[in-house]
Amino acid sequence: MKIPEFNKDFFCIANIDEPILSAIVSSYANKKGFYTPMFEFPSVTAADNNQSVSAIDEHHLTRNRARQLSIKIGNTIRRLRGCDNILLIGLTKDQRSYLKFPKDYNIIEINDISDATFILGSMVEKSNTLSCKESQIYVGLVEAMSSDSILHIDDNADDVVHELNNNGGIVVIENVEKVGVVIAINYGISINANIFLTNPLKIDKRKISTLIDEWKNGDQNSFNDLSSFVYPNIETIEFKDYDFATFFTEGAPYSLILKNVIPFSHVHLHLNPDFFIFNNLYFEAAQTPYSAIVFSPLEFKDEETNFVIDELTKKSYYVKELVGENATSHNINYHVREYPFNLLHICSHGGEVDGYSVKHKFIDSNGDEHIVEYDEVVSFAPSKLEEKIPVTSKKIWKKFDGYVWRSKELKAIEFPQYVYADMLNSTRNIDKEERKPKKNISNSCAIKCSDFNYQAMFHHLAASRSPLIFNNTCWSWSDIADSFIAVGARGYIGTLWNINNSVAVKSAEVFYENLFNTTILDAFSKLTQETISCNDEDIYIFWGLHFSTFKQVTDVQISKNTVVLKLIESLNVWKEKLENTSDVPMRENIERIINWIAHELATNYKKETLLLTNNLN
Repeated sequence: MKIPEFNKDFFCIANIDEPILSAIVSSYANKKGFYTPMFEFPSVTAADNNQSVSAIDEHHLTRNRARQLSIKIGNTIRRLRGCDNILLIGLTKDQRSYLKFPKDYNIIEINDISDATFILGSMVEKSNTLSCKESQIYVGLVEAMSSDSILHIDDNADDVVHELNNNGGIVVIENVEKVGVVIAINYGISINANIFLTNPLKIDKRKISTLIDEWKNGDQNSFNDLSSFVYPNIETIEFKDYDFATFFTEGAPYSLILKNVIPFSHVHLHLNPDFFIFNNLYFEAAQTPYSAIVFSPLEFKDEETNFVIDELTKKSYYVKELVGENATSHNINYHVREYPFNLLHICSHGGEVDGYSVKHKFIDSNGDEHIVEYDEVVSFAPSKLEEKIPVTSKKIWKKFDGYVWRSKELKAIEFPQYVYADMLNSTRNIDKEERKPKKNISNSCAIKCSDFNYQAMFHHLAASRSPLIFNNTCWSWSDIADSFIAVGARGYIGTLWNINNSVAVKSAEVFYENLFNTTILDAFSKLTQETISCNDEDIYIFWGLHFSTFKQVTDVQISKNTVVLKLIESLNVWKEKLENTSDVPMRENIERIINWIAHELATNYKKETLLLTNNLN
């Protein structure tokens, strides 16, 4: 299987709301047989002011999101070992303020189509052009890139028709009118796949979950309703003619509707599809360290935990066992973020947990009164290593001033940003009378630990590696999956409803028996075959790409040494960050991370740490 290399001629950073300009630029920057990296820059409400990340004002959410993106982009360029040109596509002045590059990079700003024509026209050697109407920009891009042509917009052009060739793989892309669609097309062309563009679904993920739940509780009409939303978008495709299909989607489980007739995978268009693609391509070659975490509080009489540990150990993977009493919320919280691993297998109870419902009144900065309604789930992570007990609070917003959260009606009100900042600040101190106990909070999907529940709320993963997550718990495709996918996992396997334990065990065994002999997708496809003709048929969903693999290694001690080396490197990075950070809450968080890594090295890897430190010195 040929995996595309990176096109290092151009590194593209595009305003998320400029898909048309990004499509034109892509037609210039594309290089046959290569993948041209392109990244979405989210909307911001203000420029970077270099103030504390702890201060919450009306620009807090977009400002922090942009800062995190800037760090990730810098790390990505370093992983590429540089590039010839950085293209800034349609970025506003505020967006541009968050980006900082070394002086030796050639930065090119493309603010409109005339810039693309004038600047890029002189930089690339392409003689062919393809004209299309603006309304056909995406299918035009597919045709232009397929023929190595430059795309022009001409509303008098003939209609562009793109035909499938019924062989190889197929990439299905929902047209959400964001740069993610252009990125998906770039990827599909780079792997020489068929590309099928379809309309966004008129149903959100929460409604999908509700229909699945009703169907599994005996209402067949709910499955029919779900199919009626999904199937018309892809009914013209004969999937059996293809080797695999990858769906770029806003969240729909196409594999469930299509009964896994061929190997299916998914990419979420709203969970950093740009980094998801990049990480899969990059870490396919750079898979070290060869390590895994197996997490289980041993809740089941019969489970796959020992089998998974044995299979990974046979392949010389170093396995960190968070099992039994060691499967605490504190342990998984730090290991997920700071421990270098390629694979995390979770065997436990999952799904919705108990919490509180809150109806809270507050006064905004302008003196106006508002009512916000939300559900809250609280988790604890006690440890002997810390005097204070870390508390995680997850808020699931329901209504604001009577309007459903994220609804069109609420957006139409156009409340100023400071109102939501005031809301966040106000909800830091809620009276006990406002919090009412509530059972089974919707979309609160958590992982049961040996002590408390784990909510999976974090900003970085596996010490900046890109692992595969197999969350073999109930309802694990829900919100908890988003956390792992958004921050860097290159693959995620989850369940669409409550899974029978015997099915979970057998499916996991089949997956790991095949994982090192083929691609992750093929091993997953074999897993799905184990669910045929049972009540949990097609319960699993895979977020990933078709080519990703796991390599077998020969020496577990080398794998273990690599883990220790990465921990030492991470420790030094955090110490450097501590020296350069003045923000008090951030310093406290960094100090906790440093203490955890130091304790891990001194307690579990003392021999290897001394040996490697001496060698490094």
